[in-house]
Amino acid sequence: MKKYSPLILILLLGAALRFYHNLDISLWHDEAFSALMIRYPWHEMFVRLGLDVHPPAYYVALRLWHYVFGDSLLSLRGFSILFGTGTIWAGWLFVRESFKNEKAALWAALLLAINPFQILHFATEARMYTFGAFFALMAGYFLIKALHYNTISYHSAELHMPNLPESKHNHRAMIWSYIGFTVSMIIMIYTHYYLLFTAAALGFYGLLYLYFHHQGNIKKYIPLLMSYFLIFISFLPWLKTFLFQLKQVGAGYWIPQIDRWSIPSTFWDMLLGFNRDIGNPTTRVWLLIVTIFSLWMLYRFLRKTESFHKWLVVLAIIAPFAGAILFAVIARLKGSSTSVYQDRYFMFASVYYSVALAIWFKEIKPRWFSFSLLLAYAIVNFIAYGQYWQQLNITAKPGMAAAAKFLQADVEPKQHVFVATTFEFFNYKYYWQTGFATAVRPLVFTGGRNLASQMSHVEGVALLTDEDLLPDFNKDVHSGDTVWLIWTEAFGSSKPNLPLNWVQVDQKEYPDIRPYVGTTIYVSEYKVN
Repeated sequence: MKKYSPLILILLLGAALRFYHNLDISLWHDEAFSALMIRYPWHEMFVRLGLDVHPPAYYVALRLWHYVFGDSLLSLRGFSILFGTGTIWAGWLFVRESFKNEKAALWAALLLAINPFQILHFATEARMYTFGAFFALMAGYFLIKALHYNTISYHSAELHMPNLPESKHNHRAMIWSYIGFTVSMIIMIYTHYYLLFTAAALGFYGLLYLYFHHQGNIKKYIPLLMSYFLIFISFLPWLKTFLFQLKQVGAGYWIPQIDRWSIPSTFWDMLLGFNRDIGNPTTRVWLLIVTIFSLWMLYRFLRKTESFHKWLVVLAIIAPFAGAILFAVIARLKGSSTSVYQDRYFMFASVYYSVALAIWFKEIKPRWFSFSLLLAYAIVNFIAYGQYWQQLNITAKPGMAAAAKFLQADVEPKQHVFVATTFEFFNYKYYWQTGFATAVRPLVFTGGRNLASQMSHVEGVALLTDEDLLPDFNKDVHSGDTVWLIWTEAFGSSKPNLPLNWVQVDQKEYPDIRPYVGTTIYVSEYKVN
């Protein structure tokens, strides 16, 4: 137990940092999508997920979790905290297995525990990112073990000693490692499509390793190829849905086009996590410095690290960037400016970036200088973490939770509650169904569309029913009625044009944190003349 006490302390630190203020941030649109999706019957949930742009593994796991722990905000985000903390442990396992260095494994665990990018942007959201990052590292861990035992097992067979107890143990270990790798990879590719890039990197590395260590000895490739075959066929039932979702993204998506500052900004987030203003020329200089440092660090990591598994780490880091650039190039060749580049999609690369950084720190000589750099970097991480919460001023940004509480207290039967955009409708609906119910069912204004099928995937068609929609503000609204309107200027939205006979009585403002600081939710009360 004493041997593992440093790791336990790091895990406790990581969990504490992820719990801090976690429940003080109001649930927002993306999280509401998770919370509402798992309430549908199983078959309907899969049908509705097919209308979205994400695969189903996270929702399946979250649904099973909620059977035990419910769907409170603590439960929903607690699931992300669980896997965020688990990622620390997975990083420790991966480094210890890959680089055979206990100290480097602890350093990697520490960097994963305190990295602001992995804490502040993912552990405080009920989304699939920490879940995917955990299995991305576990897939790497199991692959390394499988390749190791693969070599040992076939070496025993070549020496005609396959029946020795040690040989049998190694063979069983190889089989179980390949099973762990296969299962982890399947979960990955069913969790987020950006993990397809990570899966491709791991898959390519497996072949690369076998080629460099065994050249053309095809027999030694068989277990790995069997894993690849099982992973491939596991995705076939979802392939048709994937192609449909890919077509939706290609037809139009809300994510801004990738530009020359996208990748430097991501490196900044992965390394430092401080707020940044890309419009500031000084910030751009720092972004370039961080990018150059990151590339130099990876170069030194490759030069100074003896283990061949360093190539797995580097491939897992660069594959998502290469994939994003390739997607943008293909879109451009087709005459489209579509881009699927978001910082959050690089959470899966970020965990391997932290691993590379930890190994780089460990290889620096002399040791006192190496430890000093690690300590200085840890302090920078804590400063970024503290600055984030200080600048957030979270008590002044209660968001939809406060708006829902206000409406619960003030809305009376036979009044109306309308939401001007689906981007605020789902999070209000979550609160409305979870402790802040009113006697009035909320409806979302659609600007003339009266069928859910007429809504786009960006607007959340996967969660909408015809009964949720309000095509016209005059529908079922009569003289003397009271109407409550929830609206925002976030997500590119604005206050809709209202009937001239609606007279505003009052308006409340509820600043929110997500999708970005500066979001405000307005609750306007109207009397109909």
